[in-house]
Amino acid sequence: SLQALFLSLFKAGGKTLKDNDINALNSSRETLLHVAAANGHLAVMEYLISRGAKPDVKDKKGRTPLHRAAEKGHGDAVKVLLQVRRFHVQLGYRRQDAASCGRAEQPLVILLVNAGAKVNAVTKELVTPLHVASQRGNTDVAQQLLQHKASVNAKDRQAKSPLHYASEKGDETMVEMLLDANADPNAQDKEKRTPLHAAAEGGHLGVVRVLLATKGRLGVKDMHGCTPLHYNIDDRNIWRKTALHIAAEYGHGDLINLLLSYGAAINALDNSKDTPLHCACKAGHLNAVISLINWSQGEKANLLAANSLKKTPLQVAESNRTENQAQIVALLKKKMLITR
Repeated sequence: SLQALFLSLFKAGGKTLKDNDINALNSSRETLLHVAAANGHLAVMEYLISRGAKPDVKDKKGRTPLHRAAEKGHGDAVKVLLQVRRFHVQLGYRRQDAASCGRAEQPLVILLVNAGAKVNAVTKELVTPLHVASQRGNTDVAQQLLQHKASVNAKDRQAKSPLHYASEKGDETMVEMLLDANADPNAQDKEKRTPLHAAAEGGHLGVVRVLLATKGRLGVKDMHGCTPLHYNIDDRNIWRKTALHIAAEYGHGDLINLLLSYGAAINALDNSKDTPLHCACKAGHLNAVISLINWSQGEKANLLAANSLKKTPLQVAESNRTENQAQIVALLKKKMLITR
């Protein structure tokens, strides 16, 4: 019976459901309509609504039945709720919302937005639907949100914009879409890092190129003293590391080649007098070592440079156990014989 189904759906944690209390709450402050919506039980939902179930009650996380239906991607359940009343979706919980849930298909997003869902609604972390769509790489959802006037430069509690998240992810398509919608390529988060910082540190070569093709200012510094192509060119952070040092530490061989082609100093010294080659050897990044020692346009990597511990890149490689240690040591020895 419907009553038996209600009782099986309603996780009351020991509470007894009163026959006349259609809006009773369980320990998570969910109503029967929340649970039915989350499970996509249309007949139960319709019956509850006909008996006066409230469609806009919020649970402990601030979610309404509409949120729960959207989270699970139950399009038909969403339709049932929207037919009851065109109420605005209010967001009050972290990182998820009805218009940008990972499971929500594009038609579901269109349905919610057209029904009055707040396109720029924010969670407790100030995350908008566009932030979530950008972070998850859902370009279809992002496109719909932008068409409905989503704020492309909205900042969350970390002061990150959707473009920061797309750049961190290395999503060229999303980055281009956001830039086309007038996203600010120079937006700075709480650490004063721009999208270009994020893309360069992640080694996302394609995104770096896209951002460099825009009006991004290469001189912007974050709170650690890094400029975007710091993770780029020769400006130094508080540890006197250049972009090339950082690219070498992270093992981004292609990015190393890009930076060198922009004129990055191949033998720049950090606070420990480490060159980028020292850094690559210490971290055991074979591809980075190869990129550095094979660079032949202009100044070449100094294989005999000694750091503050009086160690050359070869000695650093020999003293740091890494997966590629043997290959790096052999490669350096071979290269040193050739260059002597």
